Amino acid sequence: MIELISDRVLWNWWSPVWLVVASVVLVYSRYPGWTSLVKTGWLIAGLSVLAFAFVSPLGVLADGFLFSAHMIQHLMLLLVVPLCLVLSLPSSVVWRSDSQPIGRGPFSRFIRRLVSSPIAGWLLGLGAMWFWHVPAFCSAATENYALGFVRTITFLGSGLLFWWPIYSPVKQARLPANNAVVYLFSACLGCTLLGIYITFTTITVCPAFASPQERLAIMIALHDAGMTSSVDQQLGGLLMWVPPCSLYVAAIISVLCRWYSVEDQKESGFLVTTAVEKS
Repeated sequence: MIELISDRVLWNWWSPVWLVVASVVLVYSRYPGWTSLVKTGWLIAGLSVLAFAFVSPLGVLADGFLFSAHMIQHLMLLLVVPLCLVLSLPSSVVWRSDSQPIGRGPFSRFIRRLVSSPIAGWLLGLGAMWFWHVPAFCSAATENYALGFVRTITFLGSGLLFWWPIYSPVKQARLPANNAVVYLFSACLGCTLLGIYITFTTITVCPAFASPQERLAIMIALHDAGMTSSVDQQLGGLLMWVPPCSLYVAAIISVLCRWYSVEDQKESGFLVTTAVEKS
């Protein structure tokens, strides 16, 4: 028998995500660099989106009720929150030099190599989204709380590694502009292929959303308005298709602007140097 749940429970104010938010703030408070106005703004934005992804009605609907809500939540966790957190990082959180690394053990060296590898960041960033939308894995993570937690950590960690070569606080760790454009454009193609697959496939990508054990009152209204499970999946595919590529294109534009700015500074410096030498 399907249980009907009132829409009054759509806000999950007791979500454990608040513990994660508090932990991140405590960790950041150790580094004075994040207190700059811009970095503080990015930190607040990232933590706000993280909390919204779980506390708001979007987070409740994503928990086995609406596949399109589930897709929006995952895009927030994989793309938006990690991007904001990387942009909020001060350079003081990164090892300062080869002579003073953070940790000298084999695990620390492995983490350092992983973070500094653009190939690993690209594969993990795209692979996480593809992996967790294999039907068996998607349903299992939706129905099992512990596995869902692992999925969330996977998204956040993969997202941080993906954005690191583009917006690392250490300039030496960033990809050159031409490589960064290829990196982001190919990621857009990867999301597009997944979005096309989810939109047009006849296979149920996440069976847990096709027949939930409970029903929210709002789901009845949505179903009456034509939001069937197949339409919901098609909408989720379009969400996987368009918004990520829009974000990647915006990132490409920012990389090109950063590159042109550097080139202009070099040209200005060259002209000044030439003028001084002539005088």
